[in-house]
Amino acid sequence: MRRSEAVALLTCAFLASPTGVRGQGRTKLRVGANPGESLAEGLLAVEGGFFSKAGIDAELVTVTNGGAMTAGIVSGAIDIGPSNVASISAAYVRGLQLNLFAPSVLVSARAPATTMIAVLKDSPLQQAKDFNGKTFALSTVRDLQQAAVMTWMDKNGGDSKTATFVEIPNPEQLAALRAKRVDVAVLVEPFLGAARNDVRLVARPYSSLGSQLMTFGWIANKNWYDSNPALVRKVTEIISATARWANRNHDATAAIISNVSKVPKETFLTMNRQVYAEGKLDASIIQPIIDASAHYGFLTRNFPAPELFAPNAG
Repeated sequence: MRRSEAVALLTCAFLASPTGVRGQGRTKLRVGANPGESLAEGLLAVEGGFFSKAGIDAELVTVTNGGAMTAGIVSGAIDIGPSNVASISAAYVRGLQLNLFAPSVLVSARAPATTMIAVLKDSPLQQAKDFNGKTFALSTVRDLQQAAVMTWMDKNGGDSKTATFVEIPNPEQLAALRAKRVDVAVLVEPFLGAARNDVRLVARPYSSLGSQLMTFGWIANKNWYDSNPALVRKVTEIISATARWANRNHDATAAIISNVSKVPKETFLTMNRQVYAEGKLDASIIQPIIDASAHYGFLTRNFPAPELFAPNAG
């Protein structure tokens, strides 16, 4: 199977796979996950045995993106899971019931890029101003990616108000570029690596927001969080331990994601990998995302990042 074909199967293969085995007499927990690395930390914690060793029977609940994760947790269908900061912030300003209690994905300008603005190799688009009036493919509109892209354009001589943003699932974005249905795509791994022979990479959008960002964090349904203080402490320790292990064992994590998604392990071994936060919540690397989201009208108001934090978190 070609690498690009394998990557295109990633999402549907994962959703068709059985996840989680419920034990007897153990603490039950519903954990949101997805095989894309930004949302895969829960998958790694479950399949790596971290929950089981702590006496927790974790059931994986599959989601399609950060927005779906946030909605599932707000509704009570999911207890905990990582979601992107823009989606979490949008839920917060609407008064929805969730708590941000632990960090997840870190993006650093010094680390290999896992999200890039990309065009076809024969595209004439080069500088930010060249993208005025062009159509961007994003995994989710009016969210983290769009705020970062608009910031990049406006900081580098472009005019983001002239651009059009359309929502296209990650596995379909390269096809949309080839068909000229969009001019540019914001590609993420592993789709970024699979498309390298077809595209030219233009910029790292998240770097326009800061040299380091926490793009994803762990959230919990507020009722669940308030009702389970001892379990919250245990889960927070599990997440931290999973992050330390995952950052140092890419071969093992590639095998886990490959086994669940049925995508060849080599796909994950050859792509740039996400970095999971090993420390505590840090408002300074969250605030730029909130600021940009509010600036572009994705939030009805701005607010200090610590307002998102659960009691005793941070």
